[in-house]
Amino acid sequence: MLPEIILEEEEELDYSRLVFAGGFATVAGFLFARLLFPSQSAILAPVFAAIPMIYPLMTYYLEREERPDFFQETSVYASLFTGIAAAFFSISFIIPEAFDLQLGLVGVSGYATAEASFLSVLLNNMTVFGGILGVSFLLGSAGAFILVWNASVLGAFFSHLVRDVSGVQAIVSTASPLAYFPHATLEMTGFIIAGILGTTASASVYREHWSMEHWKKLAKLCLVGFSAILGGAFIETV
Repeated sequence: MLPEIILEEEEELDYSRLVFAGGFATVAGFLFARLLFPSQSAILAPVFAAIPMIYPLMTYYLEREERPDFFQETSVYASLFTGIAAAFFSISFIIPEAFDLQLGLVGVSGYATAEASFLSVLLNNMTVFGGILGVSFLLGSAGAFILVWNASVLGAFFSHLVRDVSGVQAIVSTASPLAYFPHATLEMTGFIIAGILGTTASASVYREHWSMEHWKKLAKLCLVGFSAILGGAFIETV
């Protein structure tokens, strides 16, 4: 039932309900993982949360493959992502040990320390970008698994930061969550674009849609995604 509800909200472009749907899927996924596989819940919670999104995302982008509106499609993906990240943040804040695995892999998932070089951060984020793009192209919106995983890392990371700072520190400290918003927003935008680009390109190949104008649009979208990753890496290491 949840996939059909998500698809309906996608088609109606009801972004607020998509945020709620992403959050609801995440909480449900976490509860199932915690109940059925408590020792593996950090890994399986993102998997269970992503499952309801495979069908609606793939259907949505297949319907719009020939005449895509990338602003609307990015907004749909971003709305779901926002709900997912917010839910992981809330769960991690309430149960700090729930996503220790994600916190241990923060550097791998695109949140390098301030000492990291621009090239190392850029290479790391481009690897994630390429991974999402490749998986989405080969398996359609199965790329949602990667995006949900990154949302779990983002949520757990910000929850950790919020617990460690308070008062004025939360605003002026270099460890403040606010200090991470600019580059994290650009990085996540790039990752979201990678998922949209891979899914749309996959549908275009399947339907043998070889219009040069269409592929130029996809190339421009890829450039926007790369620019977001580049900007995020620069801000993170400046």
